[in-house]
Amino acid sequence: MSPITEEEYESLDRFDRPFVEERLCRLPPKAQRILFNRYRVISDAFTRNTDLRETVDSLISKLTVSPEKLNLNISEDELREEAEALVDAALSIRRTLYGAEDETISALHALCLSFGFEPPDENKYTLEGRLRRLSDKSWWLRKLRKALRKNIETVMRHLNQVSRVKAIYCSDETLDARTAQKFHQARYLENTIATNQLGQSFSLLELSQKGVSDPKIRKMELMVRARGFEDLANELGHSATFLTLTCPSKYHRSYATTGDENPKWGGYTPAEAQAYLNDIWKLIRAKLQREEVRFYGFRVVEPQHDGTPHWHLLLFVEPRHYDVLIETMREYNLREDSDEAGADRHRFTEVKIDPNKGSATGYIAKYISKNIDGENLEAGVYGEDPKCAAARVEAWAACWSIRQFQQLGGCSVTVWRELRRLKEMMGETKLVTDIHAAADNGCWKSYTALMGGVFCKRTEQAIAPHYELSVDYATGEVKSSMYSEEELLKVLKGISAGGKTIITRVNEWHLS
Repeated sequence: MSPITEEEYESLDRFDRPFVEERLCRLPPKAQRILFNRYRVISDAFTRNTDLRETVDSLISKLTVSPEKLNLNISEDELREEAEALVDAALSIRRTLYGAEDETISALHALCLSFGFEPPDENKYTLEGRLRRLSDKSWWLRKLRKALRKNIETVMRHLNQVSRVKAIYCSDETLDARTAQKFHQARYLENTIATNQLGQSFSLLELSQKGVSDPKIRKMELMVRARGFEDLANELGHSATFLTLTCPSKYHRSYATTGDENPKWGGYTPAEAQAYLNDIWKLIRAKLQREEVRFYGFRVVEPQHDGTPHWHLLLFVEPRHYDVLIETMREYNLREDSDEAGADRHRFTEVKIDPNKGSATGYIAKYISKNIDGENLEAGVYGEDPKCAAARVEAWAACWSIRQFQQLGGCSVTVWRELRRLKEMMGETKLVTDIHAAADNGCWKSYTALMGGVFCKRTEQAIAPHYELSVDYATGEVKSSMYSEEELLKVLKGISAGGKTIITRVNEWHLS
């Protein structure tokens, strides 16, 4: 959509023009155009002005920071200037309250909260580290960028611009921003060289393509782990089920068939819908723990056409606990708004998987592919191009900080990945050697069984990740964060088994 021209503003009633400009100027350009066009087709002056005022007020009420503080029609250069202004404000507070640490940190926290940002965690960072973060331009700039993206998406979704008939899963603005971000990230990775102590040099892009940050490797690993769980479940005689958890109607912006506005929508964002599902999940897990019902599997979070998240779960459970698992899930998922039409059919669905008729992994495979790269799919759920859909889903997840895939139960995937870094294992116990062989051969089933089984607690598994303080080998000094020398950095260095440490990360890298 084209931006509103000066001539178009001049065509308005001269008494209305300042009001319209003031209401629209801080919104995203496309939102300005939508509201301006809507304003012009309403003939009655009182009605159109009331509609614009109420609509914009409703929009602003859902933002994490008001447009007066964070203009949603802001450029990257202007965003950097805003970050500098916030640093100046923070430094002014520190100068004014010099020597009064409690008052200083309290005032800086208030500044942070006024923009809807969570202040640095006092349980995680030192006082010095928190003060320096709140006085650092790059820290503020990261927060501002994230808030800008979320609030622009909130506005576009509020105006019903995210749907299967307009922009599926996320707005075009969010997709474009994510595409640009990934382009700049790729350029940085390509142009940054990592050199180790042996003189070997690689671009960060080359190194990233060797691990799970590469979509193809990530998808392959997820499929291997899901298949391993399924094979182990079949061997143990455990039951498999594929479940879908969906939010109540009030969380959905529009109808899937037509894209028309849902009159029951309560103004909720995808972040609030995800928080609702997380809260339900906590209650479910607590109840199942009390009932001593154990399960394992995977969770996939994906957007429905309008960006509302829903969950797919592939779970394995002992047959004697199957009914309790299902009824508990159903009960908690239908507690809220259970009387709305279709709740019993759409809010919670269950498919008990018969291994003689189909593969449990097959149920989740298309969701893994859809949410990573869209390969090997003919079309999306709504008939969309699967590869384009995957890009929009990834942009949606990045915008709302939603974790798409999560393993539930089972053994450490960190240990699995570290073992796969080792070419060979010498001088270790037979158990450790066998676990390494299972990981090296990509057999999640054997790896899990040898590590202690699907229900083994992390603290009781045969091998654990090993972390050490990060050391600068040139100076011998322990590395600390850029914000405080007291914030010592710990890094993953290898694995620990039977009191013995095996280092898997032997290289010291320097960037140039």
